[in-house]
Amino acid sequence: MRKILNKWYLKYLRRKYPNFKTGKNVSVDYDSQFILYKNELVLKDNVKIRSRQRGYHAGMPFVSTFLIDVPGAKITVGENCRLNGVYLHAQSEIAIGRNTVIASGVNIIDSNGHVLNSSNRTVGRDVPKPIIIGENVWIGLNSIILKGTVIGDNSMVTAGSVVKGDFPANSLISGNPAKVTDIINIKDYEISNT
Repeated sequence: MRKILNKWYLKYLRRKYPNFKTGKNVSVDYDSQFILYKNELVLKDNVKIRSRQRGYHAGMPFVSTFLIDVPGAKITVGENCRLNGVYLHAQSEIAIGRNTVIASGVNIIDSNGHVLNSSNRTVGRDVPKPIIIGENVWIGLNSIILKGTVIGDNSMVTAGSVVKGDFPANSLISGNPAKVTDIINIKDYEISNT
């Protein structure tokens, strides 16, 4: 029944949002939330958007939510990505490379929402900056990725980190504020079915 609801929901989203584009074998849990207006969301082949606790190894504090609320903003999720109970808010751009896994409770936000230097915090918006997440990245539980961040390929963000800045490929990124704590030695290998 859940698979039928998920397929129906995906069809509904494509009709509601003309700029919602999906590749082959995309799976979106039916309780995920999308607020796109006329902006572009691209989910490439084999992307899985999860919002349900069932079968997940950790707590999932909220459903996956995609908010793109400024004209011209966009989110792109590369092939084979798994996003589990995540919150993405784009006012500029969020780009996630292929084979990336994002754990539950993660917030990815390309704007602070308010001006930093202000005598009245209720007025004004800051300038958003794109977030670029490379290929084969793992972002751990409850991390926060802030505006202007670039995370290189094959990197890992440890649980609970607050990430802002440029991080090279193969980085182990940890802490608040996050910094590179180690280099990950990634080796290409082929998985055989034997």
